[in-house]
Amino acid sequence: MRKSSRRIILLVLILIVSAVSYYFVEYSYKKEIKKLNEKIKTQSNELLSNKSPDEIIYELEHKIDSISSFIKRQNKIIPYYVSPVQAYDKILKKINLFETRLDINIDKISSKETTSLRIDRFKISGNGKFRDLFSLMNLFESSPEIYKIDLKEINQTYTPDEKGKLQEKVIFTFELENIYTTTSEPVLDSLLQRKDQVFLTYVSDFFESLIKLDIPPNDEGLFEVEGAKLIAIMPDAVYLLDRKGNSYTLSEGDEVYLGYLTKINYDKHSCEFLLNKGGILERITLILEEKEVKK
Repeated sequence: MRKSSRRIILLVLILIVSAVSYYFVEYSYKKEIKKLNEKIKTQSNELLSNKSPDEIIYELEHKIDSISSFIKRQNKIIPYYVSPVQAYDKILKKINLFETRLDINIDKISSKETTSLRIDRFKISGNGKFRDLFSLMNLFESSPEIYKIDLKEINQTYTPDEKGKLQEKVIFTFELENIYTTTSEPVLDSLLQRKDQVFLTYVSDFFESLIKLDIPPNDEGLFEVEGAKLIAIMPDAVYLLDRKGNSYTLSEGDEVYLGYLTKINYDKHSCEFLLNKGGILERITLILEEKEVKK
C-alpha cells in the first residue's frame, strides 16, 4: 500500500514539473521574446520616423562613441588576428623583450577552433632569474589580450657565470593559452587602437638565498680587515696595515673588501668596520695597540 502511494506521489510530482516546464517553454519564454522583438521594432521606428538623415547619423555616432568608451574602460578584449601566424608573432614580441634575461624555448602543443574563437596552446620552458620570469608572466596576464597561464614546474638551480661565480636561477615550465578570433566580421577592438603596456614588474626573488654560497674575490685590491692592524689614528682618518704588510689611509665611509669603514672613535683609539660575508653581516673593531698609543 505504501509503495503504491509513493508511486502515485512521484507520478504527480513528475506531471507538475512537466506542466511547469511546458508553460515556461511554450508560453512564458515566447511571450518575453515577443515583447523584446516588439520593443526593438518600436525603437527602430522611433529612430527612423520624423527625423532627418543628419539627426539619424548624429544619434548613431553618439551610440558608437558610447560603446567605444565602454570598451576602452575594459581590461580585456578578444583580439582579432588575420591568421594564427599573426597571433604567434604577438607572443614572440613579448618573449623577445626578455631574450637577454631568460633562456626560453617555446613549442606549440595544440589548436582548437570554434565558430567564433580560436585557442592556441604553447609550452614555454627555460631558465633565468625569478624576477624576470615573474615579469614575463605578468606581462601576459596584464595585457589587453586574453591569455591563460598554467605554471607546471619551477625549481631552483645554480649555474656558473663567465668568472666562475655561481648564479642562482630557476628552471621553469608553463603552458600558455592564446584566445582570439579570426573571423572577418567587424571587431570592436579595431575601433580602439590598443597599445601593449610593456613594463617589467620587480618583486622579491623568493629563490634567492639570503646567505651566498661563495664570496667574491678582492679583484679591486681593497683593504682587507681580516688580520689587519690599526697603526695610527686621527679624528678624521686612520692608518692601517693589512696582513700582507700593505698600508692604507682611510676615512669614515670608505669602501673596504666586503664592506665599509663605518666609524672612527678617536677617544677610544678604535675604528669599526661593517662587512657583508655572503649575506652574514659582521661588525669588526680594530683597536690601537697600547704601545702605539703611548708613542
